[in-house]
Amino acid sequence: MTPPAEPDTQRIPVRYWIWLFGAAVSLLGDLTMTFAIGWSASQHGGRTAGLVLLLAAAPRAALLLIGGAVGDRFGAPKVLLASCTAMFVVTTTLVPVTLAIDEPVTLLLVTALVVGVIDAFFLPSSRSMPRLLVPPEQVPRALASFQVTGVVFAVSGTAVGGVLVNWAGLTAAAGFDALTFAVMIGVLLALRGTTEPHGKITTGMFRSIADGVRMAFSRPLTRALLITMTLAAGLLMPMDALLLPLLARDHEWDAATAGLLIASRSLGVGVIALRILTRGAFKRPGLVAALGLLLAGVGVLGLSSLDPLPLTIAAAVVSGIGVGTFTGHVLPLLMNSVEREYQSRLQSVVVLCQSLALVVMNPVLGSLSDLNGVGITGVCLGISICSIILGAVALTRPVLRNATVI
Repeated sequence: MTPPAEPDTQRIPVRYWIWLFGAAVSLLGDLTMTFAIGWSASQHGGRTAGLVLLLAAAPRAALLLIGGAVGDRFGAPKVLLASCTAMFVVTTTLVPVTLAIDEPVTLLLVTALVVGVIDAFFLPSSRSMPRLLVPPEQVPRALASFQVTGVVFAVSGTAVGGVLVNWAGLTAAAGFDALTFAVMIGVLLALRGTTEPHGKITTGMFRSIADGVRMAFSRPLTRALLITMTLAAGLLMPMDALLLPLLARDHEWDAATAGLLIASRSLGVGVIALRILTRGAFKRPGLVAALGLLLAGVGVLGLSSLDPLPLTIAAAVVSGIGVGTFTGHVLPLLMNSVEREYQSRLQSVVVLCQSLALVVMNPVLGSLSDLNGVGITGVCLGISICSIILGAVALTRPVLRNATVI
């Protein structure tokens, strides 16, 4: 493990920092909204909460490949602007609706469904922007800067989200989310014409989608990364929106405490992101990513077995450090494994794999948490064991163990 080469320490373009500001503010609203939906749904039990999150993931999974192809065809900035405008309209509308009818399960289901549809177009374009704004050798630091900034907002955002939900429930969260999307819309308008051009697609829509999928799974490194990320997503992504709120309710903690747990996990992610930002990625990121999965499993093991709140928070931080180590080294590998003109389609495949994992795992984990003899602590124990096994298997794969960023 050696310091990065000289190109990795060059200055990141100013246009990226402008975009990062808008993206981080938008993330602040998204985290608040996601927490609010998960917390509101969790009061109806794990099975209902899992169903609500399923309806967010299912349409996203169904439309992601189309969203990625649209992003590469028309340009990620344009698609991102349209998606942010749609989310602004939805969240603004949600404020008077929740004031009028409160937070019935039906409203939560409809909201999750609509957000899932918009996310299918928003996520591929949003996640491809760093690769369009910075040179390939600066991608690890650019992504790390996003994680560091995101953690600052996430630590405050989930804590603020807990306070907002305690104060006015989904109404306050929706209003706050609308404000953050208004900021992102302004940033995108200011950045028009500043992204570097990418290849123009001349094939039909379905041919374009097929080319993107073929590209993702025909390359050994890209394929191995996608498989590992999909399995990790099914295990670790349900933690914030589903499992930590259920864990907090099992301990009879309030929404603010649940938000603190999620923020603590984000803080762990930020520790690793800050290291990558200041010193660059490790020379063998695939090896380090696999070790991150092992550490994430250890942290979740602590969540399953520790009762005092300070120790539970410490376990959440350890879990976050593991997740940050994994994502901070896998994502740059993935982005630089394909050409610029495939970025939105690649990201659509990535998010599709993650969404399919959530479609399966959210209802399964939610239902298991309701079973006598299993419960939320048993679910966390199972996730920790599977994460450790996944990390150990990844260490045995040469294509991952020996991979480099560029």
